[in-house]
Amino acid sequence: MSKADVTAQMVVKNEDIYIWYSITSILPYIDRLLITDTGSTDKTLQIISTIRSEKIEIEQIKSDNIIEIESMRQQQLAKTRTDWIWIVDGDEIYPGSLGEEITGIIKSKGSDLEGIVVQRFDLLGDIYHYQPDEAGIYDLFGRKGHFALRLINKNNIKGLHIEGNYPYEGYYDKYSTELINHNPEKYVFTDGKLWHAMYLQRSTSGKNLSNTLHRNKYKIETGLHIPDTSLLPEVFLKFNPSSTKAITQNRGIIYEMTANIITPLKKIKRKIWHLLK
Repeated sequence: MSKADVTAQMVVKNEDIYIWYSITSILPYIDRLLITDTGSTDKTLQIISTIRSEKIEIEQIKSDNIIEIESMRQQQLAKTRTDWIWIVDGDEIYPGSLGEEITGIIKSKGSDLEGIVVQRFDLLGDIYHYQPDEAGIYDLFGRKGHFALRLINKNNIKGLHIEGNYPYEGYYDKYSTELINHNPEKYVFTDGKLWHAMYLQRSTSGKNLSNTLHRNKYKIETGLHIPDTSLLPEVFLKFNPSSTKAITQNRGIIYEMTANIITPLKKIKRKIWHLLK
């Protein structure tokens, strides 16, 4: 197992279903993990406390203000002493192979890079199905798909800072040029993919939480089946001492029936939207 000089950064709130898996999946590959909890009311903080690691530094700042989220990320950036930062959400889980790939990239050519873009499965209904690219693709450095800029080499970006309000904040250089507009040759896309639970229920307190910013993304669609379940993040199969909710079970028959009704309508809506663009 390899490790690079990396500081991971998380801003979380009400993530108790997947937070243990998320943190556990990245810990072997980082030097330090900065977590800011903005006021969880479920078991998020309790679960984080069960993870015994000197790498974890947690701060609690209660906030429902999208402007303050930018400030929290800026504070984490100021506390970072390593060249590389790793932006991780509480609903993102990494397979070990992807952690190894990322650290391998940093060790082999990280000094020449500005960042690493991580591909992902946006999950639907359970951890075995994901949203196809045409349902909501991103366009970054000339490529389209489901991915996000997740690792940044701040040593190669002068004046690195955050601008914009959550969840649309971005990372900028000293000239206020967003990194996604930098030279594509300075960025690498991973071959592996992370498991992204954005569209699943992420808190035992409910699917859509009025007391959590932008927690209205739960979706019901048929999606595609993960091509090889042997690639599942290993942490999904480990004993979770928090045991908030079983996450390896398949989505139920009610979900399947509802998805079969809703999905054709969503496909028509997306086709119309693309035609109007």
